[in-house]
Amino acid sequence: MNNTEHKSQVRHKCVLVIIDGLGDVPIHALNDKTPLEAADTPVMDRLAAAGSIGLVDPIRPGTIPGTHSGTGLLMGLLPTQVDLLSRGPVEAAGLGRVLEPGEVALRANFATLERHSSGYHIRDRRAGRITQGADELAALLKNVDLGDGVQANLLSTDQHRAALILSGPGLDARISDTDPKDRGMPSDVILCRHTEQAAELTSSKINLFMEQAYQRLVDHPVNIERIRRGAMPANGVLTRSAGSQYKLDNILQKRAVSTALVSGCNTVRGLGRIFGFNVISDPRFTAGVNTDLVAKVSAAESLLDEHDLVFIHIKGTDICSHDRQPLRKRDLLQRLDQAIEPLLDAGVVIAVGADHTTDSVSGSHTADPVPALIASPGSNLYKSRVKFGESHCRKGKLGGLSNSGFLSRVLNELGISVP
Repeated sequence: MNNTEHKSQVRHKCVLVIIDGLGDVPIHALNDKTPLEAADTPVMDRLAAAGSIGLVDPIRPGTIPGTHSGTGLLMGLLPTQVDLLSRGPVEAAGLGRVLEPGEVALRANFATLERHSSGYHIRDRRAGRITQGADELAALLKNVDLGDGVQANLLSTDQHRAALILSGPGLDARISDTDPKDRGMPSDVILCRHTEQAAELTSSKINLFMEQAYQRLVDHPVNIERIRRGAMPANGVLTRSAGSQYKLDNILQKRAVSTALVSGCNTVRGLGRIFGFNVISDPRFTAGVNTDLVAKVSAAESLLDEHDLVFIHIKGTDICSHDRQPLRKRDLLQRLDQAIEPLLDAGVVIAVGADHTTDSVSGSHTADPVPALIASPGSNLYKSRVKFGESHCRKGKLGGLSNSGFLSRVLNELGISVP
């Protein structure tokens, strides 16, 4: 149940579809259209024509969001607290792991590394998006003794993704990333450094853990088999976005909006659990392109009986852009458009938003605003079409909003006033 300060009296209910990495750049292979503009999306086009559209800056103009920050604001995180939101504790929360005081959590990736005289070269930040064997590899990295009473535990989440939790005395989350991320590639592994003197112990333990991880993983049977098949070995771990225990506020909780979340992405499930939402998981709901879109929409419809607002999160679009596969992203958007068609008859507000733009040319997040729409029940869905995409949204009246402002507009459609 949501912790509430006010009693909610909604006029309408809502399904808000969060399309991860929705925004993009014009692609030559798509006749210089973005994947969304090139996709055949008659349902979203009808919603765009009948409702309001615009390009939304997830955080603020010029700021590059992460999945956790852009999505967190769409899900009710207060803008004043966005800088408190570290990915590590969110990943831990997605696994149901609540941090104890003094613990430090980091987002981690299994990666493919090559050892050389002065360190490690990164061949692939995601170990070829490993989909099998990650749990076996993570089992080797549990209860790792790093000395001085510090212990490390790596917990596999989905594909190459994991959460790393350090426990013990004297830990401090003010450390740098070892993961250069896509914009920093090609690269060697970056040594972890402390940004405050109090975190010197922590940074040294991260560097020690990374060395031990390579030693334990390099000859693991999972990796030997991957090499035999011509796949990238998952022989190293990269880390980023360290954080400690914290408490966050949420506008949906404050307004007593009964909220549910349908997602296969551990990061987004972590946000939902931190915010106290009803988080729905299912083996069919994955963080990949293969997620069952029809099942997600069906689950969302069933949740509307007992919830005012239901989020559906789609991760695969972001993955397509990171992997520089814009045509695959277009195709996934077309499948999603077909899957959400039943919502047209549900009598609810339908909204589409995104956490950030992901450029399918560079494979990186950018600061470009994202397409967004809001359509209320009873809208004329048979008006002349508007193509839902970056070009038409550039002229829409939702322009200039942040994700927080966009959520406020959604809540206003539900009859909930947000100052």
